[in-house]
Amino acid sequence: MSNIYELIYNTLISLGYPVREQGTFGNTEMLPETFITYQIINETNDTHYDNKIASTTTRVQLVLYSKKPAIKQSADQLFRSVMLPAGFLRVSGRDLPFNQDTGHYGYTSDYIFYKEE
Repeated sequence: MSNIYELIYNTLISLGYPVREQGTFGNTEMLPETFITYQIINETNDTHYDNKIASTTTRVQLVLYSKKPAIKQSADQLFRSVMLPAGFLRVSGRDLPFNQDTGHYGYTSDYIFYKEE
């Protein structure tokens, strides 16, 4: 798949939760009880050979938000269950502070996608 955004979305939507690019919920939108956001953290890093792209590396950050602590606590395993088979490599993961304004717990994890051209 040539579009990294499409690959990320199609991989995450299989978890059964709403998936959106980070920052695309409007201020007046009601947030779902549980949802996932993603964003590209760095520009695609290309390696070259003979003036042609030999490979690309993209780092993506995923966040699972939920009002249910048990769902947030299983986020790492949920992400791994779909991201690793899709060809992503896990870099890190960590809990986010509880958001008192929305009532959501959060877990974030970074993945790298490496593609040889």
